[in-house]
Amino acid sequence: MASTSRLSSSSLVTTIRSRTASWTAPERAKVLINALVGPSNTSLLPFIPRPIKLFVAFIFLLNWRSWPFLWHYKVLSSILKLEISRRIYGRTPEKHRQWLGKISNIGGSPFELVSKIQCHAGIDDIDYNGHLSNSSYAKACDAGRIRAACEIFPAVFTDGVWAFLGSSSFYFIREIPYGANYEITTTIEGWDQKWMYLAHHFITYPSKSSKKVKARKVEHQQQGGESSFPHLTMPSTPSQIDSPPSNNSPTKKSISLPYKAPGTVPPHMVKRALPEGAQVHCVAISSYCLKIGRITAPPAVVFIAGGFGEPSKQRWFHVQDLRFSKKYEPASTKPPVVRNQMRDVLRGGWKTEQVEGWETNPETGVSRFWELEEYEDRRAENMKEIYGAVQSGLRNLKDKGY
Repeated sequence: MASTSRLSSSSLVTTIRSRTASWTAPERAKVLINALVGPSNTSLLPFIPRPIKLFVAFIFLLNWRSWPFLWHYKVLSSILKLEISRRIYGRTPEKHRQWLGKISNIGGSPFELVSKIQCHAGIDDIDYNGHLSNSSYAKACDAGRIRAACEIFPAVFTDGVWAFLGSSSFYFIREIPYGANYEITTTIEGWDQKWMYLAHHFITYPSKSSKKVKARKVEHQQQGGESSFPHLTMPSTPSQIDSPPSNNSPTKKSISLPYKAPGTVPPHMVKRALPEGAQVHCVAISSYCLKIGRITAPPAVVFIAGGFGEPSKQRWFHVQDLRFSKKYEPASTKPPVVRNQMRDVLRGGWKTEQVEGWETNPETGVSRFWELEEYEDRRAENMKEIYGAVQSGLRNLKDKGY
């Protein structure tokens, strides 16, 4: 009897395969839908009334933005795209070096860049009041943080650096209604020896078809006013970063590969004034810890490894030399192997790594090469606001007990 049942089951499977082999994709989808929500005589779930099955299917489709693994795709897609790009354009050390020069913000300021993502207030993100739920702000912020890290300093991700969230605080100003399209902008506002602080703004823009906005634009142009979006100003003289370092520069190592000039930051990553009619609905502050393995890398060192800093200081050339240094093995006849010494620097080697032409800070004993002194005033000013408004208050509450 058992063998007979096995034969009948296998013959049934063979019959089904032979009948469905010639079906097209729409035909198979139709059969599947009919099996799930069709009449009881053709459905796989005949004991469930069809109206209930249709209602469940409708809710399932309506909440497609919250299907399993979609959040993971939104968050990890930026890292995945960066890794695919590295494998395509950085197959050899020379190509990898050129690729890093093209995607990095060389000679830029951490305070002058902005990363943006576009979002939509769908039905799965709203609360019972018809507004974007408070928890949805944090969910949308996850993708914005990862996108910002991959766009602002992509080079360090190839060195093995990862960013970990330490805390986030939200200040809600006005609600985002259902069906609205909104934008999340992420900027770097400050850092200390361990934490990097990001600011997020949830912004909605007026509709392009708004008559009032069009009227304001026409009136503004007639008056000869300047655009509310400032444009990039390029230096009139060639920057030192376009050519190898001179003998008077802090680093004297020769460079033969071309690099992107400072100021050639993608236009969408440059801070701009908000256009008339735009509204800020929420402001958030996130603290990020940058780690390579289990070791914390100071944000200033990570920024320098990512290409930031005053262009005249020529840090990028030395960083790239560390990243693509050749390790010679005298006892071996094999060609020299490229070894990424920048990983050792990020793991703590910056404490002892001395750079020719750079003096040592007498207070810390660390080369000033790894200190972003050119941004220290602004960093200190921003940190006073961040620490006073967010961190100090939360820590005081924690110390009060329960």
